[in-house]
Amino acid sequence: MIFLQIDDFIRESIRKNEEEARQLMMKKKQERVSEILSKSGLGRKFQKRTFKNFQVTKENQEQYRRVKEFAENFPKDKGLLITGPVGSGKTHLAAAVANYLIEKLYTVIFGNITDIIALIKSTYSKDSEVSEFQIIHMLTKQVDLLVLDDLGKEYATENTRSVLYQIINRLYEDERSVVITTNYDSQNLKAKLGERGEAIVSRITEMTEPVIMAGDDWRLK
Repeated sequence: MIFLQIDDFIRESIRKNEEEARQLMMKKKQERVSEILSKSGLGRKFQKRTFKNFQVTKENQEQYRRVKEFAENFPKDKGLLITGPVGSGKTHLAAAVANYLIEKLYTVIFGNITDIIALIKSTYSKDSEVSEFQIIHMLTKQVDLLVLDDLGKEYATENTRSVLYQIINRLYEDERSVVITTNYDSQNLKAKLGERGEAIVSRITEMTEPVIMAGDDWRLK
């Protein structure tokens, strides 16, 4: 009887220790998720955009499936190019990918292209503590996934085209994943990006799989 009581005590102690260890691991994971989120560029609005609350319809269910599959099987050889008009769900799906991967403790940077360009331009100030090279290095080397939202929306100067080319080209050369959203088809994007347009679009086409929310197929352009 005494031995049985001791065994029960040991089993209960082990169970409690395992539960405490599990809770501690979950706490540390949540702290790490919060840390990654704070550095991801995802504002509160985008932190709420997940696969669970995406409105799946008959028209977008295949696109939803493909994007979700990309996140669930990350990392993959190719990234995603999500195209379609305003309001078609591009940014929601891109944010859902970011949130899903952050929950899995991947490092992700989610940025509207205009904000990323503005961040890089801020390094040109003599008071800046970081350089353009350091920002581009962080975007292309130090994160598991870069999400570029609204490509083509930026004000296209020669400088912004050059910066964008550097980002895309480094991702391309290092075979790193990227998720890009845009309202533009390839021809219009090439025209908007001027002399760099052909090279940028060519690399994007090769390094991503297109997900067409609405409109014509990117690869047919």
